[in-house]
Amino acid sequence: MKKMIGLMLLAVPFTGICQQQKYKIMGLLTGVMPKAKVYLVYKRGNNFITDSSQVRAGAFTFSGVCKEPQFATLLLGHQGRFEPSGQIDAQWVYLEQGIVRIEGKDSLVRARVWGTPLNTDNQEKLRLISAIKSKTNIEEARLMADFVEKHPASRVSLDWMADIGGRNEFVINSYSKLSESLKQTDAGKELGLAVKTSVSIRVGKPAPDFALPDQDGRLIRLSDFRGKYVLLDFWASWCKPCRALQPKLKAIYDALNPTGKFVILAVSLDKDKTAWLKAIKEDDVPWLQIADPGKPLNQAAVLYDVTMIPASFLIGPDGTILNAEQKASIMRDKILPPDVKGDDAADVGSLSDLNYNHMLSALEKEKLSAAGFKEDFEKLNDILETDIGERALANDIGKLDIQKDSLALREMLSTRGVALNKQKLKMKQAFIAAHPDSFVSLHQLHQLDYMYSADSYAAAYNALSARLKNTTLGAAIRQRIERLKITPTGMKAIDFIRKDQHGKTVKLSDYHGKLVLLDFWGSWCVPCRQTHPHLKELYSQYKSKGLEIVAVANEKNKDLEKAKQAWLTAIKKDDINWVHVLNDEGTGGPDIVSAYGITGYPTKLLLDRDGKILMRVSTGLNDEMDVLIKKLLDKEAL
Repeated sequence: MKKMIGLMLLAVPFTGICQQQKYKIMGLLTGVMPKAKVYLVYKRGNNFITDSSQVRAGAFTFSGVCKEPQFATLLLGHQGRFEPSGQIDAQWVYLEQGIVRIEGKDSLVRARVWGTPLNTDNQEKLRLISAIKSKTNIEEARLMADFVEKHPASRVSLDWMADIGGRNEFVINSYSKLSESLKQTDAGKELGLAVKTSVSIRVGKPAPDFALPDQDGRLIRLSDFRGKYVLLDFWASWCKPCRALQPKLKAIYDALNPTGKFVILAVSLDKDKTAWLKAIKEDDVPWLQIADPGKPLNQAAVLYDVTMIPASFLIGPDGTILNAEQKASIMRDKILPPDVKGDDAADVGSLSDLNYNHMLSALEKEKLSAAGFKEDFEKLNDILETDIGERALANDIGKLDIQKDSLALREMLSTRGVALNKQKLKMKQAFIAAHPDSFVSLHQLHQLDYMYSADSYAAAYNALSARLKNTTLGAAIRQRIERLKITPTGMKAIDFIRKDQHGKTVKLSDYHGKLVLLDFWGSWCVPCRQTHPHLKELYSQYKSKGLEIVAVANEKNKDLEKAKQAWLTAIKKDDINWVHVLNDEGTGGPDIVSAYGITGYPTKLLLDRDGKILMRVSTGLNDEMDVLIKKLLDKEAL
């Protein structure tokens, strides 16, 4: 059988290094249908160019002139048609001075390619990649580095490095080994800039300084905050995942800003100043906001190589960039790194993330009576001040060397830290349930929608007193609940047809008879991808008992081929081997995301064996779906 290759690999970019190239391709394929055609596809600027050659007595030819050596793809249309979607039979070649020879039987993908220097190098590269057993990005990067060592002047080396990306450690280390002639090409300069930027924002390096105006036009410099921890947050008003993170950032800000040692500096990538200012007002964010709406490129985003948002960096009091583990202790646990606390690592300060003044201000806006508010606030605050293991965790963190013990630290924060955070959030939920007429409950319920399933959020709201429901916060909660009625419990899940990551046509209804976890995500969505390790555990535990995961990716890139490439790369990198489909695969199929009313990511729906909706949740902190899956499938296994 023919090995099929995805068309998204056609999109590998190429800019050349030499003068005009007169190329010729001479191919011989035996055992193919008489009407078969071979198509030559390559990029010219931003456009794809397609040429074709009829296979006659097994032979086909192409010839032409290209400005410089050019990467291209040959596709075999067994039925004499060009089908640029799904799975295709392909071979990769370089168009360069000379004759490229191809010879094979039945298919292109197994054909032998030889005849010119770059094609010899490219075939070596493809053989190396096909021999990788682990199929990991790290293993490919190691092979790339060895290849560059052997072929420092080959355009194949530069293209392979560019394909992996300038942020990769192996690419960074290998760039200096490229020949000067390759470095001086457009592609070489572009990769060099990416490498330079990556090096400048590595952990331990001084954070690149910049200055941008705030809402009132005042120039704010990053270096103005030397002596404090700075969470540098890149966002935009049009970025739904960014906006969804605002409540979490508020909780972090409210907990840590009063220490005087922590600030959030938000850099908006908005081009429209009005939209930026409107979003700040709507989200009620109290931290510093800067932007440069009048410029084509945001200076700070360029300096920090920000190509997807949300993105953030933690910068230490000495102005250096801190590592992911140190940022995690703030983002997940609202704890500043231990060195800020003095000699006693267990002194983690307040264990509550409540902010009295912020909540009181919200109460005053509602024009409600403040009677009992202070007592309720102190009651919940005392509950949250209960040490459920935070100080022990801080002590254990304090014993670690942040650099040498990074893996242990990450494990500690992602297990114990996340578990403690969930437990504290459940304490809030218990308070809300026990105090249905407290403004503190209303305020927390408004902030904690992500901790409830759609049904339990509606139930928590319905339990509130009438006076609380008749508020602007109550109205905001009702609006959320109304939006979720697009997928009510018991409704038959909307069917859809797509091609999965392997090119196979699948229908959601194909999985009737199984318990289906419908996961809406995107390769660009950091919170979505942070749920993947847990989903892998669920899938491993319950797949044999009847659980299937169907993931619908909503990719933001308007270039369909680039969107597909980002999607497939994320699947491979995260090693998530369940059913994956694209919301938009370019066929004009119905919009799945709109049909299910998805406005935030991640969002997950659980469907019963008849395809009816059982539950809808968002984020990875809510464990109601886990509990239901366990209850249903473990019960059936008895």
